[in-house]
Amino acid sequence: MTFLQGSLLYGLFALSIPVIIHLLNRRRFRTVKWAAMQFVLKATRESRGKKRLKQIIILTCRALAIAALIFAISRPMLGGFLGWGSGKIDTVVLILDRSPSMERREADGQPVKRESVLARVATAMQELDGARLVLIDSATNEAQDIPSPDVLPELSTTGPTDAAADIPGLLSTAIEYLQEAKPSRSEIWIASDLQRTDWSPDDPRWAAFRAGLDELRPQLVQLRILSLNSRKRNDYAITTLAARREAGELLLDLELSREEDTGPATLPVTYNINGARSASTIQIEGQSIRFQKRLPLEGQSDGGYGWVAIPTDTNSRNNVSYYAFGAEAPAYAYYVHEDGVPEEVIEAVGRAAAPGLPNQELTVLPENLGHQVDWERASLVVWQAALPTGPVAEQLLKFIQTGGVAVFLPPAQDSENSFGGISWGSVTESADGRYFIVKEWNHQDGPLRDGVDGTPVPLQRLRAILRREISGDTTELAEWDDGTTLLGRRIIDNGTALFLNTLPDYSWSNLEQTAVHLVALQRSLNLGSQRHGAGFFAIAGQSNAQPEAEEIRFRLDAYSNGDPANADYEAGVYKLGERVVAVNRSSSEDSLGQTSNPDLDTALVGTNFKLFEESAAGGDPLVREAWRAFLVAMLLLLIAEALLCLQPKRPLALPPTPQPST
Repeated sequence: MTFLQGSLLYGLFALSIPVIIHLLNRRRFRTVKWAAMQFVLKATRESRGKKRLKQIIILTCRALAIAALIFAISRPMLGGFLGWGSGKIDTVVLILDRSPSMERREADGQPVKRESVLARVATAMQELDGARLVLIDSATNEAQDIPSPDVLPELSTTGPTDAAADIPGLLSTAIEYLQEAKPSRSEIWIASDLQRTDWSPDDPRWAAFRAGLDELRPQLVQLRILSLNSRKRNDYAITTLAARREAGELLLDLELSREEDTGPATLPVTYNINGARSASTIQIEGQSIRFQKRLPLEGQSDGGYGWVAIPTDTNSRNNVSYYAFGAEAPAYAYYVHEDGVPEEVIEAVGRAAAPGLPNQELTVLPENLGHQVDWERASLVVWQAALPTGPVAEQLLKFIQTGGVAVFLPPAQDSENSFGGISWGSVTESADGRYFIVKEWNHQDGPLRDGVDGTPVPLQRLRAILRREISGDTTELAEWDDGTTLLGRRIIDNGTALFLNTLPDYSWSNLEQTAVHLVALQRSLNLGSQRHGAGFFAIAGQSNAQPEAEEIRFRLDAYSNGDPANADYEAGVYKLGERVVAVNRSSSEDSLGQTSNPDLDTALVGTNFKLFEESAAGGDPLVREAWRAFLVAMLLLLIAEALLCLQPKRPLALPPTPQPST
């Protein structure tokens, strides 16, 4: 509870008035001893305790009635955001999550979460009687003064976006603003659905935020969280995983997912390519299904674009996914190897990187000619030598950062070189009569993922005698039975670096027989090829979706007009200068993970934050005035005091009953 007129609480000193009057009334009478009254005093002594208790209750009712009146005229406020405290709030910093997950609509006719919280914040600010409102939205991450809470729903900086939210970064911006503005008493309000990928509760920046909050004197800065994390309806989402040319057709790799497995369901899917539409139905069992769709290109050799959509449901922001593709061009791969590599290994890698498919070319280079890689046209670089250093390492790093894929195979010779903080360890050999076998791998992500029809890569057949340990921080995509990493991945900006710790050599493993390396290299080549041509994928809000230098943005798709003011953060197909970019929401926005209360307790330990959990479809205000309740309480107390003051009626004295004469 807080009070809009906190200075009036000094009126609580008036509670002493009934006590003073009571004490003065007791001094008004003088005690005179009179022998005839001793019998009366003796008769009433037994009821004195009851009378004293009654007087105390009457006195308490009078004092509480005065207190209720003081509380009422001080305008008390109740609500999850304001909590308990006192004093006038000078500034409210609103951190607004505008990520796609905030566009859920939990019931027909109800506003989406983002609209719901904006309406409630506007109502709460009106009740705060002139407090300053500062908005920090998840897209721009900039502090903006709001002249009136009524205009919140009309601002472009409160509209929907397809960009993910970075809650730790937003809180850092809030701390920087408060350190500069130095308000007397402020509140930080966070309106979010608590999606775990947006909150990142394990991020080290939380410690910096807590330190910054301590410097602002925590007693003057309160943190309130409005959690809109209810999920009352099932939600379906469509995602384009890849778009590539194949035999005169466009091949789309797609994923259809849903939050809850409610049994088999059939969903219509609409495909648009260069303005031409088609449709099909997809049956989903479980929580997700990956499938492919072939769209005819009819001899078209230049680039194009389009979108894939499902019917609008709980969240319209994840019901469409965009794609773009470039002009038909070869996919170039380079294989750099160290000296002394057996010819069989070179041939095995060559057959996997360019297995006779059209428009795939492979260039094999010895290690000393690694600088001859054409980094501009390359899609895939296979590096089986000591990790590069110097200018070649810088060129390879830039290649990966711009969307290329590099696959590192273990060299035969030991080396202390490192690349991106990762290095090769020593070679280990399996025990006599035994092999290294695969324990588990990621079936959903990476180059060893299952096929679109659910068929797994035959990694269970892989056997190895030799392997070279991977040292450094990588995401494990496959591991051996002893827990050692078989395939590790490091995402570097827009590209990928993969480390495979065995070779397609019979003296190392049976990779050649299982063709596992062929699948991995072909998928890596397809991924790296997305950096070429006029079209490629980008993520809303990230740098690769923004115009560069003097590029002019123009939206190409006709699925939605969008808001031009939010073009930097909206999904769609855009022409940026000479580039065509398919911008989509981040895959993390389809994540089901939620930030739990223990996560919040860990990230915000020592901040004394208040969590206000409620449904986005609810209609309760964030704060409400409670003066009416105190007036009703005062009235009830006065009535009780009046009833206690009433004197009980004495029975009428009856005349004596006449006695019969004798």
